[in-house]
Formats: sequence, structure tokens, C-alpha cells
Amino acid sequence: MAKEKGKGGLKHRRLQRLIADYFINQGKVATIEAYIGKNVDVLINDRNKTIAIEIQLSPKHCLQIKKDFELGCDEVWIVCDSSIVLNNIKNQVKNYLDNTLFEKTKFYLIEDFLPTPITITIE
Repeated sequence: MAKEKGKGGLKHRRLQRLIADYFINQGKVATIEAYIGKNVDVLINDRNKTIAIEIQLSPKHCLQIKKDFELGCDEVWIVCDSSIVLNNIKNQVKNYLDNTLFEKTKFYLIEDFLPTPITITIE
């Protein structure tokens, strides 16, 4: 089996691919591990805005998203596979970012990008 493009564990790389494909199928430009001064899990270039998508499978390292804004992203989307992790990260980010940046940060579950629920298992 060919190695999935991206960084992190197998699950993280597969989620990067699923999200990138979701946007590519909508006609948008989606780049996995785009380098903008730091790596972004998936970068979406739309007509009028750039969106950094950060996949978080645990609440660690979530505070690096401020750098995405500093490097010119218009929005940062946090995507998690668990509502527990999502809520934990949302609380951390709310306490970390000022209100203007927090309003430009969106929080999603991976299911929001899929037509039907899926389960990714690691063998």
C-alpha cells in the first residue's frame, strides 16, 4: 500500500486526504501540508480567502493556530474526530485568542465533511 500523503499517523493522514478531497470535489484548491511559514494540515484557497484547516485528534498543540493568522490566513478551521476533543479545544482557543481571531476560527467534526458517517480503523 502506498503511503498516504501528509504528516502524522495514518489516521491523521487519511483525514487530511478526506478533507482535501471534499474541497477539491467542490472545485476549490486544497493542499495537504501546505507551507506558509509553517505547515498547515490542509490549506484551502478560495476566491477571496485562505483557510487553514488544522486536524486535532487530541487537545495538545491546539494553540499553534494563532500562527496561521499571523501568516496571513483569513480563517482557521479546527477539525476533530471527537466532540469531547472539539469542546476541549474550543474552550482553550476561546481563552487564548482575542475575540476578533476567535470569531474567525471555526470548529467542526470530521462528519461535517462526509456524506455518511465513517469509521477509520487502524490495523
